[in-house]
Parts: sequence; C-alpha cells; structure tokens
Amino acid sequence: MIIAIDADSSDTAAADHLLYELIDAVDQPVVALTHMVSGDDRPHVAVSLTSAADLADPIRAVVADRNVGLAVTRAGASEPELAGPSRLVRGAYVAAVEAALGTTGRVVRWPGHEQAHGVLPAAELRTRCGIDQLEGIGGVPVEDDTLVDTLDFLRPVRRDGRLVLQVQPAADNLLIPFELQHQQSCCADH
Repeated sequence: MIIAIDADSSDTAAADHLLYELIDAVDQPVVALTHMVSGDDRPHVAVSLTSAADLADPIRAVVADRNVGLAVTRAGASEPELAGPSRLVRGAYVAAVEAALGTTGRVVRWPGHEQAHGVLPAAELRTRCGIDQLEGIGGVPVEDDTLVDTLDFLRPVRRDGRLVLQVQPAADNLLIPFELQHQQSCCADH
C-alpha cells in the first residue's frame, strides 16, 4: 500500500515533520519519502509512505483536520483513491506514482535506517543500513574500505529503484552525508 499526502509543505523540514507524525501514528515498518512537486505557482513538498500493512485509517486520522490532498494506492486496485482539493490531489498523485516507480524521492525512513550510527566502512554501511550505492559529490571516490561518519543521520535519495547516499569529504579523510541533519538555509543572513 502507498499513501501519498500533499499538505502544501513549503520545504523538506515541514514535510519531514509531517512524516514523523504519520510514522508515529502507524507504528508499522514503512518506507517514507519526500517528493518535490512542481508545475504550479509555487513548488512545494509532498510525502509518501509505503507499507505492507493497511495504513489508511491511522493516516486519515492524523490529517483529518488539515487541508491536504490524498492518494491511496492498494495492491490489486485498478486506480488510486483520491481526496482533497484538486491542486493538492495532483501533488499527492505525483508522489504516489514516484513512490510506486521508485524513480525519485528523498528517503526519510526505510528498513535499515536504525543501523546508521558511527563511523563505518562504505561496504558495511551499505550492508548494515540497506543503502544500495554511495555516491561521492563532485566525483569523490568511494571504495568499500572508505570510512563514512554517518553523524547518526542519513537521508539517501531514491533513484531508479535504488537507495543512493550522497557523501562529501570531511576532516580526517572521512566522508560524511551530503545532507546534514541540521541544514543552514541558503542566504540565511540576508
């Protein structure tokens, strides 16, 4: 089952906050992603959750009093269930399709995320945390024995059905995740 929600989140921090609320409500293993929605007057971020369990009722309870678009896709169904304002339904539908195809999305929760602690060789990070590929930003090489400091926070991206963790150089010949847990907004001092 895939449930996608467009709550018109202005950035990934707001979308992450919504995802954590949803994850807490379902208490089931999920793959949770954020999806950029473009094509209308203001780009924004939608979310999706994929699970073997039926999550529709607990998710609907969390978003019941909010103005959201909802797309629910069940295995074997000929088309998704859609609800909400048309602009937000469109974003939810896009997120549901991306989740189903595995083509894109920023991954917030997945099986193996809980193992992302400390400094690990790249090969062990892939095995332990369910990451398919480590990609060095700017062509930085990543070998199996390259040490990666997880900083106890990973945000891989989904690309062609694979989890890809982008990494960058840090001190002491370590690599660290490209997306840090506490991002500083670009031009925050302006």
